[in-house]
Amino acid sequence: MNQKKFAIIDIETTGGYARRDKITEIAILQYFDGQLAGEYTTLINPERSIPPEITRITGITDKMVESAPKFYEVAREIILRTEDCVFVAHNVHFDYEFIRAEFQQLGYSFTRQKMCTLQLSRRYFRGLSSYSLGNLIAHFSISVSARHRALEDCRATLFLLERIIEVQRDSGLDAGILVKSGILASKLPAALSADVIGKLPNEPGIYTMLDKASYPVYIGKSKRIRERVMQHFNGEGPKLSKMLQTVCKIEYQITGNELVASLLESQLIRQHKPEINKALRKKTHSFLLTCSKSAQEYMQFSVKEAFWLEQDDIILSHYPTRLAAKKVIDGIIARHELCTNVNSGIDGGSPCSMYHINLCGGACVRKESPQEYNVRFDEARCEIQAVFSEDFIVVTKASAAQQQYAIVVENGFVRRLGLISQSDQKPDLKQIEHLAAFEGNAETNRMLKNYLSKEPEDCLVYPIKINLPDSQESNATRAIRR
Repeated sequence: MNQKKFAIIDIETTGGYARRDKITEIAILQYFDGQLAGEYTTLINPERSIPPEITRITGITDKMVESAPKFYEVAREIILRTEDCVFVAHNVHFDYEFIRAEFQQLGYSFTRQKMCTLQLSRRYFRGLSSYSLGNLIAHFSISVSARHRALEDCRATLFLLERIIEVQRDSGLDAGILVKSGILASKLPAALSADVIGKLPNEPGIYTMLDKASYPVYIGKSKRIRERVMQHFNGEGPKLSKMLQTVCKIEYQITGNELVASLLESQLIRQHKPEINKALRKKTHSFLLTCSKSAQEYMQFSVKEAFWLEQDDIILSHYPTRLAAKKVIDGIIARHELCTNVNSGIDGGSPCSMYHINLCGGACVRKESPQEYNVRFDEARCEIQAVFSEDFIVVTKASAAQQQYAIVVENGFVRRLGLISQSDQKPDLKQIEHLAAFEGNAETNRMLKNYLSKEPEDCLVYPIKINLPDSQESNATRAIRR
């Protein structure tokens, strides 16, 4: 411990979001070799007005910061006073991210090792109802003349650090362990301890990061849950900042294999729409690329929205825009020398624009029969088809003993998913009926196709024969009953 230098820091701000709000006050206490080695504090002009609700908390007014230095004027002082020091704060992510954001706007990368007295207090002062700085000040009867002012809160944080060091020393453990474990723990959200992460399973499954209201803010899946969660907190950027500020709890479900984890992750993300899962949440598939047979028996592609589908339409793929789907059709027609007139429903017997340059087989002028044309059309359809053309059941391993997962694909999509009893036989009717409904889509089809091609030994696939439905009974149910 004697070899470590600490810079205890507290800031006041115009709000709670580092990429939007600004610092109004900063205090730095330099603590070397168990002694206070330096003290620095200053108001900072945020170059914007301070919201009244913030002034009520901190007491800092627009008038007070009007003549204060701007951040760029104190930036060098902050760098010098924190250089070669461990950055210590209560809820360190808040202070650290604000200071980093201010430096980023100046084109400078501010990087320091961090320790959080909030997280350390949870470990060393167990049993308290709250570990907020205010509650700890009251618990230890720390003398503070002005709460929510940077210097006074900074002094209270130093008091906590000294008490933590004292407890560590009295335990007989090497003082360096505190620094090492504290730096490691500082990478986690303030509400999570390293013990929580350590207890996560390193097996395939899904994990959900929850905020203080138990609402999902991020949902993920991994072959090794614990390793993946730690990767999140070892990164950087806006996504990590949001996790550090909001995550209070992590729940998980072991699946035993990556396929089920991927499917469940997709379903949960679309169900809860977590704020951090923006990439997947934005993947909407509003427009359907379909095919159907014309009155002249020629197959043709079309782009439709779901509510305009007709009974004979076969869904091939989903796209976020009509233009994206149209581009796919245009490319497929050109590559397979299909007829633009036939595909547009033009039935006048006149040649299409591609016929004159020998890029159309002549369906437009009846030179090519529907049977001949449809052979090439089927080749084109296979190239773009993103849904399954047959119904089937996939059985794959689960983590629970004597159980396995069953995935039912009907009408081109995953429709049911759940656990069934382990068996070498095809799942029976009762087992399928009790599986949970699943709303499959093009994304989950891609996941299933990829897994079946890459990991065929992990799955058993049972085909389901399709008959034209004469009741509400599902294809899977009828096939199993037979």
